[in-house]
Amino acid sequence: MSSGNLAKEQFDKYDNIHHRFLPIDVDFLIKDFLSLWKPDVIFLVDSEIWPNLIIRAKKNSIPLALINARITSKTFSRWMMFPKTAKKIFNTFSLCLASNSETKKFLDKLEVSNVYFNGNIKLINKININDIQNLNEKFLKKNRFWIAASTHIDEEKFCLNTHLSLKRQHKDIITIIAPRHIERCHKIKSLCEAHKLESQILNKNELILENKEIIIINSFGILNSYFKYVKRVFIGKSTIKKMKNDSGQNPIDAAKLGCKIYHGPYVSNFREIYDILKKMNISKQISSYKDLSDNLIIDFKNSYKEDNKIYNSINDLGQKTLTDTMQNINNFLSNEIK
Repeated sequence: MSSGNLAKEQFDKYDNIHHRFLPIDVDFLIKDFLSLWKPDVIFLVDSEIWPNLIIRAKKNSIPLALINARITSKTFSRWMMFPKTAKKIFNTFSLCLASNSETKKFLDKLEVSNVYFNGNIKLINKININDIQNLNEKFLKKNRFWIAASTHIDEEKFCLNTHLSLKRQHKDIITIIAPRHIERCHKIKSLCEAHKLESQILNKNELILENKEIIIINSFGILNSYFKYVKRVFIGKSTIKKMKNDSGQNPIDAAKLGCKIYHGPYVSNFREIYDILKKMNISKQISSYKDLSDNLIIDFKNSYKEDNKIYNSINDLGQKTLTDTMQNINNFLSNEIK
């Protein structure tokens, strides 16, 4: 629902875009939905594979494309328990754009036609730093802080331990935690209280209080307004071993805004992106909260410097991904929509 509200907020600016929730993937519901809205074409994204929608679309002769497709080894193993069904489902797509080379390999094994790997489309987002504003700009500019972004359960304790380790050298350090699921904010605050750390749940359009050392972000779509000022970021969903087959959150915006990025060993969802960032010396894998705090202390001491050449390279890669992706999509639309 949160992403739906965000989409509605953006789409309300336009008269020719409408946001609707897709019904549960039950055949009669899908049939009614397609009958009502009569789409000319259907694009599915990432790992959103809905069998009844796909089969019903094929019956209705509605062309399908899969964009930024992501299939993990675990998911592929599950599909291969029913190989005939898997091939039937995936061969319904007239176009498949893989988000990584592993997914392309799996789609090739399923004998899918028209499979391309142009890169992850999350790279194509252009960010104009001059358009980014933050109500707390004055606070952020005068204080020493770091951000833990897109954290999951158990990672906040990791971050608080990092904070306590940093405090041994930097008494005034501030840690900003932006949980992936903001409904957990009060649980994180309770965890702060258990560690005797003064915290604040920061709601939209609120000011950060001066006497708090842990700030917990309770709103969506504002991370870039902190990445603009922080330059030191830990990206979550990367330290939890039980999630290793579906791990890692998107580090691209932080990289484009000049941040040095730290992450744990589990980043399967963005492995190739992290490989690129590692080669550019933008990201670094850490092994423990002590390892993270040691690296942050070095960063604070050396004043991490931005390298415009590196960020230009990321933007150039994003532009190529966009150009190649749009060429594939335009060819698909020209061939499928009469």
